[in-house]
Parts: sequence; C-alpha cells; structure tokens
Amino acid sequence: MPIYKTITIPDGLIGVWHLSESSADLLPNFSSKELSDPAFLNYTHEKRKAEWLATRVLIKQLIGLDFSITYTCTGKPILNHANYKYLSISHAYDFAAVILHKHLNVGLDIESISRNYNPIEKRYLSEDELIQVNRIPKYQCLYWCAKEAVFKLVPEDGIEFRNQIQIPSFNPETEKEFYARFIEGARELVYKLHFQIFSEHCLVWVIDTPSEIH
Repeated sequence: MPIYKTITIPDGLIGVWHLSESSADLLPNFSSKELSDPAFLNYTHEKRKAEWLATRVLIKQLIGLDFSITYTCTGKPILNHANYKYLSISHAYDFAAVILHKHLNVGLDIESISRNYNPIEKRYLSEDELIQVNRIPKYQCLYWCAKEAVFKLVPEDGIEFRNQIQIPSFNPETEKEFYARFIEGARELVYKLHFQIFSEHCLVWVIDTPSEIH
C-alpha cells in the first residue's frame, strides 16, 4: 500500500493515495478503538468506508500513529497532533489526498479531469471565468479545485463559488501558481494557489497567507 505521491512544502506535507484497496484490505491497519469512531460507523457505502480508512493510513504513513481527527460543526476536519495542527482532506474517484501544516490553516482539493463540468459551470464560474476556461476540461477541473480549496480554507460557510471566489486569468500551461480572490462583504482577500496535474487529475492547494485589498 504505497503512497502514490508526496509533496513537501514549507512547514507542511501533502500526500496522495491511490484508492485501489477495499475497506476489508485496509482494516488490519486499525485498532478496534479507531474503528469505533462514529464518523466511520456512520458510513454504509463501501467506497466511503475505503476513503475514510485510506485517508487515515495515508496520514499515519506521513506523520506516524499519534494523531486524531475531529470535526467542526460545519464538517471541517481538525487535526490533533504534536507538530501538525492543520489538515485538509479531499477524495476523487481514484485518489485520496491530504495536506498537513504546522502553523497555518490550509485547503486542498483533488478531482478528475474526466468529470463532466458542463452542467454546473455557470454555478461555479463567473462570466469572465467561463471565457477563460472555454470549456476545456483541464481548466474546468482546475478552477473547480481552486474554488473548493479556498472554500475549505476560509471559515465562512455557504459561500457562492461564482461570485465570492474569483480566479484572475492565468496560463496553466506555463504557470504553476495562480491566485484567487475571496470576497466577503466589503473585505477582499487574495490567496496564492499551487497545483499539479497527474493521472488525469488536478490537485490544488492553498495556505492561509492572504494579502488584503483595501
């Protein structure tokens, strides 16, 4: 059960796991106490069980066994660990991914480029972004992951992706970083995002070091 990919970032780690095992394959990695977690027991679908287990095996391989995960009232994960304090989790059909950071809040998302984004594009892309993306599947995926990553980072809930998270035009073919504006009332924050594309998937992450526009 090797980790598919690891990325080292300043004061943090990113891990990607290929979801090839069943939940039964992953169960021997856990104690009965760990498996009594209500978050796991509430899952009835095999895929969700396997994702939950694989995510925690991935974290164990990254930082060891001595951690636990709790959740806020809005469902955002909280990492309890001696060194790493912040966590974001994402799943696609074939992969699970996590980002861990020692000091700063983080957001991460992974998604398949082959997903059909056309039916939802006007719900998450502004008019300018629709032109930028031009229904190119890789770009649709990248913008979706970017907005999901920012959504996971910020404390606000009920965010409108189309209006409150905006991606200025950039060239994904030549640039490995880009930016997102998060708009909340009169406040506007700009976040730097990073991404990688592999195995027909987009991975985007963001760390809580915004600049504020006045």
